[in-house]
Amino acid sequence: MSTRNEIAAEFKWQLEDIFPTDEAWENEFSEAKAGIAAFGACEGTLGEKAFLLSALRELSRIVQFIERLYVYAHMRRDEDGAKDLYVGMSDRAAGLAAEYAAVASFVDPEILEIPAEDLLAWKDEPEFAVFKFHLEKLHRQRAHCLSKGEEKIMAMASEPLGNLDTIFSMLNNVDINFGTIKDENGEEKKLTHGSYGLFLENPNREVRKSAYEGIYGAFHKQKNTITALYGTSIKSDVFFARARGHAGALEAALFGKDVPVAVYEQLIAAVHEKLPALQKYLQLRKKVLGLDDLRFYDLYTPMLAELEIPMSYAEAQDLVKEALLPLGEKYQTLLDRSYTEGWIDVYETDGKRSGAYSWGCYGTHPYVLLNHQENLDSAFTLAHELGHALHSYHSNEAQPQETAEYEIMVAEVASTVNENLLMRHLLEKETDKQKRAYLLNQYLEMFRTTCFRQTMFAEFEMKSHRMSENGEPLTVESLSNLYQSLNALYYDGVELDENIAIEWMRIPHFYRAFYVYQYATGICTAVALANKILEGEEGLEKYIRFLQSGGSKFPVEILQDAGVDLTQKESILSALEVFEKYVDELCELLG
Repeated sequence: MSTRNEIAAEFKWQLEDIFPTDEAWENEFSEAKAGIAAFGACEGTLGEKAFLLSALRELSRIVQFIERLYVYAHMRRDEDGAKDLYVGMSDRAAGLAAEYAAVASFVDPEILEIPAEDLLAWKDEPEFAVFKFHLEKLHRQRAHCLSKGEEKIMAMASEPLGNLDTIFSMLNNVDINFGTIKDENGEEKKLTHGSYGLFLENPNREVRKSAYEGIYGAFHKQKNTITALYGTSIKSDVFFARARGHAGALEAALFGKDVPVAVYEQLIAAVHEKLPALQKYLQLRKKVLGLDDLRFYDLYTPMLAELEIPMSYAEAQDLVKEALLPLGEKYQTLLDRSYTEGWIDVYETDGKRSGAYSWGCYGTHPYVLLNHQENLDSAFTLAHELGHALHSYHSNEAQPQETAEYEIMVAEVASTVNENLLMRHLLEKETDKQKRAYLLNQYLEMFRTTCFRQTMFAEFEMKSHRMSENGEPLTVESLSNLYQSLNALYYDGVELDENIAIEWMRIPHFYRAFYVYQYATGICTAVALANKILEGEEGLEKYIRFLQSGGSKFPVEILQDAGVDLTQKESILSALEVFEKYVDELCELLG
């Protein structure tokens, strides 16, 4: 592996565009710290319009300082985690952010003490324009705010009840021992969360079965503890929802981003409608693997032999540009800039953070961290991260800082649009039967795990919470029966067993309820938008406006403006029809 000094400058990002020197960072840190200390004097003054405006402007200034300080320090640390200087700067930046949060904690409650008629009038005045949406969001919360005394009790309760995911994490990651299994060579291998995924991909079926039974054998031993833990997590969600006057836990979770319950329900309804396509794909897997029966431990082993498609970084750049031509001339120009102006840190080096991400701060261009390998997968990673980066670029260019940051619900849309356009481009020009089948299989697996599997999780969360809201007991049997019934519905044709019935016990996302549905809506939205982009100019114009919207509206409204209405089942169905089409083609190729 190369050292960082051995990598040419053209393959490294230029963080000097954020701060030219570490000394400049130190100067801004001091200025931010002084600003935070002084801001406390604003407490008790926000009921006056002029003081409110002044405080909101100062908050924006401090937030921009903190973001720049935090991003620069962490990205320097990610270049080489062994450098104590940047580890220390990262810790200091995180501490400064915590200090700010504590000092500014009075702001939102104090704004909500302003009479509604006054706040609604002020937000429409020109000088409040950049703060208008934030004030509107705060105003929406009035209906679910409690008295000061009650809010204090809620805050006190949130600390112990908010640590249930930590307790599960300690149990799941530290205390449970999964033992060992024998690999295909008869050698004893330790079974862990990390190795489990690799064992499920093993071509030897006995290895897959042993890993599957080993993981779930350990969870069976902890079933009563985990059931009590997850049941308490559900009851905690229901408690907070009811205390704030929401119709249910699902409604409470969706309220903050103004997501209609119909979005959740229509996603599930649409996926149910297209389950025959999933089941056809699973039967193809059974046939290609030559199995008499398909088991849950057979779902992740590759159907087709790994196909090596070598690709240099330069070739990946060219391929991504070519695939993203439908996004227009300006997008192409920005891709060129990202390649040549120090936006991307390309190669793996000693001490560099693993994986890939896109990040940055308002006022500078976005950045992308890669650990590029010479293969097609890395080209997809490049396309994905540049989707994030250019979403941020368009948002920051079009929006003031106060509305530039987009919500989680739309965060993966642009990146997945790019992946879809790249896959469609490859399929359009690929004539080799083996390569085409391999590409289709890769795409369908992404869809199966990101859309169908996450929707099943979302349905389980909804139904388990409704069990609690209806006064039904949350027991090992009741929760496992629910989960087993969903597996029977989604994976019809796969042999059910007592192990898959308790899979819910090992899903950490369930302790952050009603989050995973966004993975499914994200991929469906991206497929639908890619279709619209390829259909003509109107689709592209709407998509660019989506990229420019940032967080200026609630996410469902932003997507509606782009042409995807998630409250309507048809928007999800249009994406699932692409899955259905490619399943049919893969069946023909492998038939």
